[in-house]
Amino acid sequence: MQYIEKYTSLDEILERIDLLKQEENYYEEDFNILGLADLEPDWIDYMGCTYNPHSNSMSFKDFFTQNVKAEDFLHGSGLNPDLVRTHLKTLEDGMFLLAFDDTSLNREVNRNSVESEIEKGPGDNF
Repeated sequence: MQYIEKYTSLDEILERIDLLKQEENYYEEDFNILGLADLEPDWIDYMGCTYNPHSNSMSFKDFFTQNVKAEDFLHGSGLNPDLVRTHLKTLEDGMFLLAFDDTSLNREVNRNSVESEIEKGPGDNF
């Protein structure tokens, strides 16, 4: 199931991401943050989240990252055109959207990964 939540600040999004990581086993790479291109946060480069800017112009960065424009991301999510327009209006009003889905929770944890070691917990490393 796809979730798209509306936020007024990036701090609120960070709090929500932290909560979902703790309570639901999400990883940072499971999240897409949508907002105006000129509001892209500095910290996004240090997280696994993807920022999908709402802009009509292509930037140099767009060619070398997995970023897709917010409009393309929303259309690619299978939303109807009216809902896409509503979400884009939200972005134009200076708000942000946090998009994620629960299919990522069904992933297999690599047995040699850091996440696997955390899931096993202390004393289970035999």
